[in-house]
Amino acid sequence: MHNYISRRQFVAAGLTVAAAASATAAAAVSGERPGDPPGLKLPLHLALFDTRFAAAHAFARALAVRGVSLAPYDGDVTPVWFEQLDPVWRQYPLAVAGLTTEGALFCLEQFAWDNGMRVAYRGIHCAAPGGGVQHLLESSAARPQDVQGRLAGVQPWPAQVAALIAGIDAPAAAFPSEPRSRSSARFHTRSRREAPAPRLVSWLIAPRNWRAAPPA
Repeated sequence: MHNYISRRQFVAAGLTVAAAASATAAAAVSGERPGDPPGLKLPLHLALFDTRFAAAHAFARALAVRGVSLAPYDGDVTPVWFEQLDPVWRQYPLAVAGLTTEGALFCLEQFAWDNGMRVAYRGIHCAAPGGGVQHLLESSAARPQDVQGRLAGVQPWPAQVAALIAGIDAPAAAFPSEPRSRSSARFHTRSRREAPAPRLVSWLIAPRNWRAAPPA
């Protein structure tokens, strides 16, 4: 069963993190186990996905098995923003990922800036002329490891993208507006399933200038 999250649960989780003053409490919220070195991974708390697209469902399933709560929506992302993200981001900058349309990401990015959040990774996924799917993955030039050498396995590409995002451990800065300041990688995958239409975008929104916590 997917771990869908209600507005009350997500707001409560955000307020709990905001009130946490100790490393132990922060580790509990992020999912780290006792004894784990703190701050090795960026805690990812919510995955948004547009239910109109099969690829988005596959992306969500891949994050759900990692314990990430899901926020499905059907075309209009504004209810997710007003009911789940905004109440929490006003209190604490929880990291959020998604596989959505570009229009949805555009709206969320504007909202995120007002709350000290930034896009740290972005991937564009669209139908390739000769079949399959073309992927353009981009991150800050300071983080080339987040996009290089990915999407080479046998898993469907949405699951690989979910694993990529889940593995980002320290988005050092905002996603650069200048292309020359980005790291980028292009891939081409083929699948028996129909390519997404319109094109989809995967993304990670994280606290501005997030840094991993220093060892205790």
